[in-house]
Amino acid sequence: MTDISKVAICGAGGTMGAGIALVAARAGFETWCFDMAGEGLERSRKAAEKFFAKSVERGKMSAEDREAALSRMHDTTDLADLVDCDLIIEAIFENLDVKRELFGKLNGICKAETIFASNTSTLSITEIAGGSGRADRVVGMHFCLPAQVMKLIEMSRGINTSDETFAAAWAWTEAAGQVPVETQDKPGFILNALLVPFNNDVIRAIEAGLATPEDIDTAIKAGLGYRMGPCTLLDLIGLDTQIRLGEAFYPITLDKRAAVPPLLRRMVAAGKLGNKSGEGFLTGLTREKATAAPSFTIRKGGESRSFPEGDAFLAAGGENSAVTVHLGGGFVPDPSKTAVLVELDTECLGVHSGEDMGREGSNAVGFARYRNGNDAPSNLIEIVRQPSTDEAALAAARAVFETAGFETVVCADQPGRIIDRLVRPKYNDALRFLDEGLASAADMDKTCSMGLGYPDGPVERVTRGGLARHFDVTSAIYAMTGQPGYAPARAAVVAKARAD
Repeated sequence: MTDISKVAICGAGGTMGAGIALVAARAGFETWCFDMAGEGLERSRKAAEKFFAKSVERGKMSAEDREAALSRMHDTTDLADLVDCDLIIEAIFENLDVKRELFGKLNGICKAETIFASNTSTLSITEIAGGSGRADRVVGMHFCLPAQVMKLIEMSRGINTSDETFAAAWAWTEAAGQVPVETQDKPGFILNALLVPFNNDVIRAIEAGLATPEDIDTAIKAGLGYRMGPCTLLDLIGLDTQIRLGEAFYPITLDKRAAVPPLLRRMVAAGKLGNKSGEGFLTGLTREKATAAPSFTIRKGGESRSFPEGDAFLAAGGENSAVTVHLGGGFVPDPSKTAVLVELDTECLGVHSGEDMGREGSNAVGFARYRNGNDAPSNLIEIVRQPSTDEAALAAARAVFETAGFETVVCADQPGRIIDRLVRPKYNDALRFLDEGLASAADMDKTCSMGLGYPDGPVERVTRGGLARHFDVTSAIYAMTGQPGYAPARAAVVAKARAD
């Protein structure tokens, strides 16, 4: 139950504000849609009509409910019309001064009981509330995009937010059919604190020549089960938006992973903004999978993480073949073969084949089937090449695995390959946030599952995969890179000590 009946959304002419207005009106609340730009409100009104019409077509609401919802939406460019609203949600430009100025104006207009909520994704609720004149009645209410589809809302208290205000705002989100999770008033809350650095890591990996954007997306979807690859997401939200997030997030946290990558600035400067400009990271080009493969011989030097006993792939090998597949860390050079495939764990291919200051390469190709700890191995094979790897050997490696039904991606011989390079810092962040009390493990996992479409949350996944294993993987990457994001989190250090 909620005593809130009349709601206003400031910034309703924008994508996020328009979506929040749909949530409020659909749930039965009188909804005032404010924006300084009348043309923005007109666009949002047309979008609302289209959205509700599709809802009727899909059987999610009746025609009568559609008309009722639209009749509850009132457009205005005059703040004075919000005088008797019970709750005002701002979804305007991500700028502290602009948000404080808006709440200051509203404080002189609205009744004393009105609750002010900010949809900020990176800024401090306490700082925003400092310009409101009613800091005890300001709360953080971060919706996920698109708000009318995504149910999750990150709720946060400023230092001065009263218990009554937080409870009232929480009750409204539930009455509106949303799912709230509580997080502390810290930069990025849960969602963006994990997502902004992760997206930047992806961009830096592309810039470092680790893999193509297409292969990165394939790896993340096939290996982790994400519904959308990170490059697809970056193109969707806009590369300019990712810059704004980094510029808001980095000065507050001083986390180097949150700083805007140089490649991102260059792409935006070149007009490559993602879907909105028609060009972004993804090219739209696809590669045909192999339909035939050379015969191969399997040699086992130890236990294989990629193909445990009983795996169907182990029965496919023969003798006197053009390709040798070494499992369990073994490697014997053989220039007579089309390819010599070497299973990797946390090490680089160069450990086996040698390195030559960027000139290395032969018919030796590294590979690893991605596996989260002792979970069943995924369907993804990460194939590792060196600068001068034989193209015929690389093609043979892809063919061997693709004809066996695996998804393959190719990456440079860099620490962590694709998946571990990208997800291990995120797991470290999640474990650190848990230590710091940012949110509960359940709420962090729920935020990622509901807000980002992940099949499981980072705490659940890293725990299930084994914290001691996480220690081993991150320690190996940290030793090779020296990057702080890979330094094992406290929980992993403890787990490793207990295992030893």
